[in-house]
This record gives sequence, C-alpha cells and structure tokens, in this order.
Amino acid sequence: MRRSALLLCLSLLPAAGAVKTNQLAYQKVSALAQARVTPVSLQASGVAPEAVTIPNEYLYERDLRVRAYSLDAFLKARIPDIEALARQGAIVKFLCIDGYAPTARLSDVLGQGGLIAVADADAPAGVVWPDAPYKNTVLGAGNIGNYLVWRAASFPAKPQPWGLDTVYILPANANLSK
Repeated sequence: MRRSALLLCLSLLPAAGAVKTNQLAYQKVSALAQARVTPVSLQASGVAPEAVTIPNEYLYERDLRVRAYSLDAFLKARIPDIEALARQGAIVKFLCIDGYAPTARLSDVLGQGGLIAVADADAPAGVVWPDAPYKNTVLGAGNIGNYLVWRAASFPAKPQPWGLDTVYILPANANLSK
C-alpha cells in the first residue's frame, strides 16, 4: 500500500522538462512582443544580408565570414516600439530549436552589433554551414540554423545561441527562474 501511494505521489510531480515547458509557455503568454526568425521575416526586415567577418567566432573558434542580418534592424522591423521597451527595462529571450533560451537585458543588446547569421559566406555551393565540433558531438547545418553572433569579439558575455527560432521581449519583472 505504501509503495503504491508513493508511486502515485511521484506521478503527480511535474517532470523537469514539463517545468521548463510550463515556464516557456508562461513567458510566451506574458511576452510584450515576439518575433519568429524565419527567412521571410528576415527578408521583411527591409535590410539586405551582409557578409561580415566575425573574429575568433565562438562556435567554430576561428575567424568566420557569415551572411547575416542586423539584429537591431530585424527587431525594429518586427517590434516597432523596441527602443521604448529597452528604456523600460525589458528583457530579451532568444528561444532556440533545442530549447536553449538565453536572456539578456534588451538595453544591453540593442546597438551592440548583434547579427543573425544565416550561413557561412564562404561555404561551398549547397552548404549552409559546415559541420562544427561542439563538446562531445558534431553539429550539422540543421542544428546550427540561424545563429546569433556579434560584430566584435569584445562581447563574450552576450548570448551566442544557434538554432535561433523566436525572440521574445519580456517585461522587466519577468520571472526567469530555471
């Protein structure tokens, strides 16, 4: 009898994944704004992609020339009041396809040279991103996808996620507990 009661209690506890999913769902609802990062939304930002060399790029650990869109231009095109939200202390959350979701103060991100990289500018035809070694695995182009990089290497504390799917703007008082 005790064992079955314990199993029942354990089955009622949320799994760690469910907790994270619930937190993300809550933040989606409480978001002040959001912008999906797709080829169409990037083109609709009204700014053409540019080829930019990222010195000692984080993932590839070498100078890397990328084809990229300005993060500021993308956010301003998708979220017209983005600068006012930054002044109000809003937080930016970068949700990635693998569930990784780094955050930063929006005011620390705007105007700092953020780029949404969409491809290796020097990759051979038909290759978007070359494979990249990461920890104990190798990331393929499908895992890298849209990738947030910074023009200057002087911003190592800024988020540099790959697989970028959606940018959420959250209120300054958003609960970001993990």
